[in-house]
Amino acid sequence: MLSFFHKINKDFGWDLTLFFWLRELDDGLTFFEFILDWNRFKTDHTPSFELNLTIFNLTIIDFVIYYLHHRD
Repeated sequence: MLSFFHKINKDFGWDLTLFFWLRELDDGLTFFEFILDWNRFKTDHTPSFELNLTIFNLTIIDFVIYYLHHRD
Protein backbone atom coordinates (compact mmCIF):
# COMPACT_ATOMS: atom_id res chain seq x y z
CA MET A 1 0.00 0.00 0.00
CA LEU A 2 1.17 3.48 -0.87
CA SER A 3 -0.46 6.35 0.97
CA PHE A 4 0.06 10.10 0.62
CA PHE A 5 -1.68 13.12 2.09
CA HIS A 6 -1.21 16.86 2.13
CA LYS A 7 -3.00 20.07 3.05
CA ILE A 8 -3.99 22.18 0.04
CA ASN A 9 -4.71 25.23 2.19
CA LYS A 10 -6.04 25.88 5.71
CA ASP A 11 -9.46 24.39 4.83
CA PHE A 12 -8.84 21.56 2.36
CA GLY A 13 -6.59 18.52 2.10
CA TRP A 14 -6.14 15.49 -0.11
CA ASP A 15 -5.45 11.79 0.47
CA LEU A 16 -4.18 9.29 -2.07
CA THR A 17 -4.01 5.55 -1.45
CA LEU A 18 -2.76 3.12 -4.09
CA PHE A 19 -2.81 -0.69 -4.20
CA PHE A 20 -4.60 -1.51 -0.94
CA TRP A 21 -6.06 -4.97 -0.22
CA LEU A 22 -9.61 -4.24 0.89
CA ARG A 23 -10.33 -7.56 2.64
CA GLU A 24 -9.60 -11.29 2.53
CA LEU A 25 -11.43 -13.48 0.01
CA ASP A 26 -13.00 -15.44 2.89
CA ASP A 27 -14.75 -12.23 3.94
CA GLY A 28 -16.26 -11.59 0.51
CA LEU A 29 -15.35 -10.40 -2.95
CA THR A 30 -15.75 -7.01 -4.54
CA PHE A 31 -15.60 -7.82 -8.25
CA PHE A 32 -15.66 -4.24 -9.50
CA GLU A 33 -16.42 -0.92 -7.85
CA PHE A 34 -15.97 2.53 -9.35
CA ILE A 35 -16.89 5.68 -7.42
CA LEU A 36 -16.66 9.19 -8.78
CA ASP A 37 -18.38 11.56 -6.37
CA TRP A 38 -18.51 15.31 -5.90
CA ASN A 39 -20.34 16.05 -2.65
CA ARG A 40 -21.35 19.70 -2.20
CA PHE A 41 -23.63 19.15 0.81
CA LYS A 42 -22.13 21.03 3.76
CA THR A 43 -21.61 18.65 6.68
CA ASP A 44 -18.51 17.17 8.38
CA HIS A 45 -15.55 17.06 5.96
CA THR A 46 -17.58 18.24 2.98
CA PRO A 47 -17.59 19.57 0.32
CA SER A 48 -15.48 16.74 -1.06
CA PHE A 49 -14.41 14.95 -4.22
CA GLU A 50 -13.72 11.19 -4.34
CA LEU A 51 -12.33 8.85 -6.97
CA ASN A 52 -12.14 5.14 -6.10
CA LEU A 53 -11.47 2.07 -8.23
CA THR A 54 -11.53 -1.42 -6.69
CA ILE A 55 -11.16 -4.67 -8.66
CA PHE A 56 -11.20 -8.13 -7.01
CA ASN A 57 -10.69 -6.71 -3.48
CA LEU A 58 -7.69 -4.63 -4.57
CA THR A 59 -8.20 -0.89 -4.33
CA ILE A 60 -6.22 0.42 -7.29
CA ILE A 61 -6.74 4.08 -6.42
CA ASP A 62 -8.57 5.96 -3.70
CA PHE A 63 -8.20 9.73 -4.10
CA VAL A 64 -10.12 12.22 -1.96
CA ILE A 65 -10.10 16.01 -1.66
CA TYR A 66 -12.04 17.08 1.42
CA TYR A 67 -12.84 19.86 3.86
CA LEU A 68 -10.57 19.39 6.89
CA HIS A 69 -12.91 20.66 9.61
CA HIS A 70 -16.03 19.46 11.41
CA ARG A 71 -19.21 21.50 11.10
CA ASP A 72 -21.78 22.12 13.83
